[in-house]
Amino acid sequence: MKFDEDWRDQRNRGLRIALMSTISLVLIYVIYAKLSAPNAGQYIMINPNLKNIANVVLLMTCMLMVSAGYGLYKIFKAEQKRTLDTNTLTFYITSVFSDNYYWKIMIVSAIGYGIIFAFLSQILIYRNDVSFVQQGVHIPSISVTPCCNIIGYVPMLSIYLTDHFLFLLIPINIVLVVVVSTLVGFNVSLNVYALKLTKRFSNSKTLSSLFGSVGLTSGLFIGCPTCAGSLFSLLLGFWSGAAISILAYYQTVFILICIPALIVSAVLIARQIRSISSCR
Repeated sequence: MKFDEDWRDQRNRGLRIALMSTISLVLIYVIYAKLSAPNAGQYIMINPNLKNIANVVLLMTCMLMVSAGYGLYKIFKAEQKRTLDTNTLTFYITSVFSDNYYWKIMIVSAIGYGIIFAFLSQILIYRNDVSFVQQGVHIPSISVTPCCNIIGYVPMLSIYLTDHFLFLLIPINIVLVVVVSTLVGFNVSLNVYALKLTKRFSNSKTLSSLFGSVGLTSGLFIGCPTCAGSLFSLLLGFWSGAAISILAYYQTVFILICIPALIVSAVLIARQIRSISSCR
């Protein structure tokens, strides 16, 4: 009984850490958006204090994301210690990662997908036709844009590495690239494990592959409404600034489709793993 209480306590601690970190992150973005928003009828004035606050927000974004990840990791490790009700989906999911091989697959897949995501969502920008030096930018250099945009899109951090290459770090994009890439790596690991269990795929596996494909594709466009708008413009055969502005609102749709699709995909794969394991 004491062992069962230990894993429950560890799970609950992890849940509290992850939840508090997430809530704190949202509150920070809301508060900063209010602080950086210009008052009606006033010119935008960027003072050193706002830049200092912007630096704190960027730092807190990284720290709270690490904290939330640590909380989720504690939940994950707690589920691996479960001794009661071992027929749950969480038990089968966590048991996959008792082998470090699948952790490695997850990390490599997440990094690979994250790089693709970063280029398409304009986190990593390479412009061969634009010279940052000619625009008065020192190379290398770092620039913080403290305002003004909607919640989650300020402050922005620009890191100029070469005359044609830079990192553009927007808070919401940083969060999304980590979340989506991690879910992609998680799904890839579960798929590899399921493939090792059987060579014949059931209907549930086909369905999970469908959900996974939707999540992978839509995930690439979450952090970049312009990228999503560009794709739709090409498909629909028109291109204009107004069209891209209108299509930018589809960003919310991509967010709603991608993350739930990847979560549902993992659940469906876990059900298949449980089914195969039970038959064996």
